[in-house]
Amino acid sequence: MPRRKKIVEEPPVIDGPEFKCRFVDIRQHGCVSSNELENGDEVKMARYHGSNFWNIKGFGVSRWVICGYISVDWKGLMEQGYTTEDIFRGCVKHLNKPPERRKFQKRILKPLFGILQPEAIKVNARERNGQQVLEVLAITNKRKSKYVWGEGQSVPTKVKRSKLI
Repeated sequence: MPRRKKIVEEPPVIDGPEFKCRFVDIRQHGCVSSNELENGDEVKMARYHGSNFWNIKGFGVSRWVICGYISVDWKGLMEQGYTTEDIFRGCVKHLNKPPERRKFQKRILKPLFGILQPEAIKVNARERNGQQVLEVLAITNKRKSKYVWGEGQSVPTKVKRSKLI
């Protein structure tokens, strides 16, 4: 039986400027004091959302939702006339780039969070612990990432009739 070729998804072309930004490190459980980072606690950059977003085409099959805080100077950018959606699209343009390859590295790197979609479910500009952040619910195509807490839910697409009887 011949192997199926894996379909490689290309990042969407995003028009507009690119803004240098990054996800803020968060702990696994948000109820613990978020102001202090203890040495033994592991931090990651985002968290897979546990809710079902049925209005997203391909949710649970090829699309998942991650939530997190993107660190960017949104006050300065809003003074220049950008909206929060424009700032988010510029950040996604930056985050969809794979990290630079090290010298003599052969393997081509992929984006850390998968390919993020330029349309967000929710974007709020906030100040968190004295830092300007965008609170986002973003759509990605990667179910598991070592930089994100948890993993995306899998939704069964087809149920065999024999299992229902």
